[in-house]
Order: sequence, then structure tokens, then C-alpha cells
Amino acid sequence: MSPEQLIGTIEQVDAHDTDSREDPWLRASDQWASLTATLKAQYQELVGENGPNQETVGEALRTLGHAAQSMTESLGRSLRDPETRARMKEAAASFLAAVARTFDDLGEELRSTEDEKQEPEEA
Repeated sequence: MSPEQLIGTIEQVDAHDTDSREDPWLRASDQWASLTATLKAQYQELVGENGPNQETVGEALRTLGHAAQSMTESLGRSLRDPETRARMKEAAASFLAAVARTFDDLGEELRSTEDEKQEPEEA
């Protein structure tokens, strides 16, 4: 392929739409930001002046962060163990089978409801 084939004109390039309604990542980011602001406002309203100070909250968040990091490292080590991976696969397969069964049952219920609606009513 020649360099000329790799070069396009600006007219040939679609501009990235930054409308968050069209970009699921922007929409998710907007929703998380909105949720964070709402939770913060509700927390501040709840605790008011009697709540813990910023330093106490920061320390609690650092503790949670360390716990999450330790849990992630432990999970990573566990996933490298063949026996644990096999057990996890079995558990995941069982979970997926249960979800599939639930959707099958729901689908059957919806089909039977639809069939009942389509049957002519007797006078």
C-alpha cells in the first residue's frame, strides 16, 4: 500500500460526535458524575454539622482503598491457581445456566400469555 493510499481528506473523516446521548462512554461518565454529586449532597444533608470531618472521611476512604487493593491482589493470585480457576468456571457455568433457565421460563410465560390473548373469546 502506498503512502498516497493512507492519506485521506478531511471530508472523508467523520467527526466524533461528543453528544453524550450518542456516546455510551460519555453518557456513563455523565451519569456517574451526576450520581456522585447527588450522593455527596444527600450525605452532607444527612450528617449536616454533626458528621465526621474531612480528615476522618479521607482516612476511611484510604482504608477502603487498601482493602479493595488487597482483595484484588488476592483474587488475582486465586485466579492463577488451576484448581480455583476450575471451581470458578464451574460456579460461573452454574450461574449462567440458572440465568438461562430463568429467561427460558420467562419466555414461556410470555408466550403462553400471548397465546391466551390471541385465542378467540367464547360468547
